[in-house]
Amino acid sequence: MSSRSMVLLRLAAWLALGLASAPVLASGMPLATYRAVHDLTLDPAKDSPDMAAVNARLVTEFSGSACAGYTTTTRFVTEAVDADGGKKVNDSRTVTFETGDGRLDFDNQSYDDGKLDQASRGTAQRADGGVSVKLTKPTRKTVTLGADVVFPTEQVSRALEAARAGQHFVKFTGYDGLDDGETPSPTTIVIGPVSTDPSDVGDETAIAEAGFATMEHWPVTISYFDADTGVDQSPNYTMTAIIYDNGIMRQLKLDYGNFALIGRLVQLDKLPEKPCP
Repeated sequence: MSSRSMVLLRLAAWLALGLASAPVLASGMPLATYRAVHDLTLDPAKDSPDMAAVNARLVTEFSGSACAGYTTTTRFVTEAVDADGGKKVNDSRTVTFETGDGRLDFDNQSYDDGKLDQASRGTAQRADGGVSVKLTKPTRKTVTLGADVVFPTEQVSRALEAARAGQHFVKFTGYDGLDDGETPSPTTIVIGPVSTDPSDVGDETAIAEAGFATMEHWPVTISYFDADTGVDQSPNYTMTAIIYDNGIMRQLKLDYGNFALIGRLVQLDKLPEKPCP
């Protein structure tokens, strides 16, 4: 799998689950179900000599309920033009289902120019002091991970709990089923000062239209590290964003090292929550 494809998948998945957050946030705020659209372009502030232009769109749908679990579906399509005029299209797709009892189903696919580049599919379940992962793609096998790995929705929940408590740093070993489905990713989150200023939404008016502009929100920087070296080395890639108390994110920046994308929330539609039995 190309490193850029893997980065697109992981950051898109974290962003999507950031919008989802946890079944019930620590503050007691109910979880919203929604459809969100982010548009992204090449960051002109970062020197990108090998990249002439990038246009991308991330579409996220989040559905379900606290009693039955939540399904998150994302599609992240990027069209990149290099310095020589060559064009490349990456289409990254993720579907996850996560429950409150420690189960994560995942189905990840990445296509380069219409050809499947990588796929991982399986189920991770907490049991007996560890996490058992049963993979069906890329190969059928079962692997065991440490009990300390953190699934995507829990990652976001931990970040929000820390932010509300006035903490500014969170560290954990994340697991989302990406890459070969076997590799956790050391992750850090740096949290900035809280704000309730409604004027800082700028042109991301979808936040104000949804009624969230005055809600508490924090700037965050999420960094991913190589599993072999850990967080003592430079991160492989980072995402910065503004995260609201209900988990919604805006003002994105995805930094891949040799180039970066900046994005804005252009559409946010509330969806009805699935009723519990």
